[in-house]
Amino acid sequence: MSLSIRSVLAATAMLVAALVANAQSDWPNRPLKWVVPFAPGGPTDAISRVLSARMAESLGQSVVVENRAGASGAIGSEFVARAAPDGYTIVFGTQSTHASNLIFFPNMAFDPIRDFQPLTLVGTACLALIVPPSVPATNVRELVDWLARQAGAASYATAAAGSAQHVAAELLLRNSNVKATHVPYKGSGAAMPDLLAGRISFMFDNLPSSLPLARSGRVRALAQTCAKRSPAAPDLPTMVEAGFKDFVIEGWYGLFAPARTPRPIAERLSAEINKALRHPESMERWKTLGFDPIGTSPDALAERQRGDLDYWRRMIEFTGVKVE
Repeated sequence: MSLSIRSVLAATAMLVAALVANAQSDWPNRPLKWVVPFAPGGPTDAISRVLSARMAESLGQSVVVENRAGASGAIGSEFVARAAPDGYTIVFGTQSTHASNLIFFPNMAFDPIRDFQPLTLVGTACLALIVPPSVPATNVRELVDWLARQAGAASYATAAAGSAQHVAAELLLRNSNVKATHVPYKGSGAAMPDLLAGRISFMFDNLPSSLPLARSGRVRALAQTCAKRSPAAPDLPTMVEAGFKDFVIEGWYGLFAPARTPRPIAERLSAEINKALRHPESMERWKTLGFDPIGTSPDALAERQRGDLDYWRRMIEFTGVKVE
């Protein structure tokens, strides 16, 4: 290679490096897109809108929430996986979209781990077992007895096939030796009208979206799936307290950017999200939503993501949950 060609390549490399450095230092200079891979109305949507509003104030740029529902969260997640890794597109993921979906859909067009840069573990929230007022059950045992009398005619809803809600419902049915028909929806918000109308018999829904409905009397909450009672629902027994040994399911929420997002931008995004998470107004909102905020480093979320894969493999094998 001649000296002149080497000089040109070296100059080009220096120019590219300078442009990248400038882009990182200038970030953000335009609006951000915050993708929710589920339909509006569910907990992922509610939490996202609180956090995105706080981030917009701090960054001085709009943070636009965009719902891209479908395929158990895969449509919105894949959109972000394919986006430019420049810090302007992020996705609000869950243990299903960024952990257990890898088990259910091994041939997905993207990899939930390799194709994303973790930003922060936003928090955890367990599920609540809820029924409409038309179902005559005030505790879990009464629900199981009622389901047994329906001889398989009852049904249960989930936010998506393969979700934590799906696994929890099948765990209840298997442990109780009763049957019910699974009806998957595109998000908890889409399922709720049918549950409220009594067309669905029961549902394991995220505690944040269940509590307001239970407090208003529109649904009846029978138990929660946390290892111990959530501070947001101290009067609601756990499934273990209801007599179901080892019945503990805690979901998580996390923010992810596309893989190869520059580390300085990823760390800035993580810091901004954590700041929004702990904003005084946000903390008041979490109390009403039944959401337990955490906030971590990118590496801590990556560790949680990998660890959950082993846990959910065991749970899915035991319950026999499948996604057609």
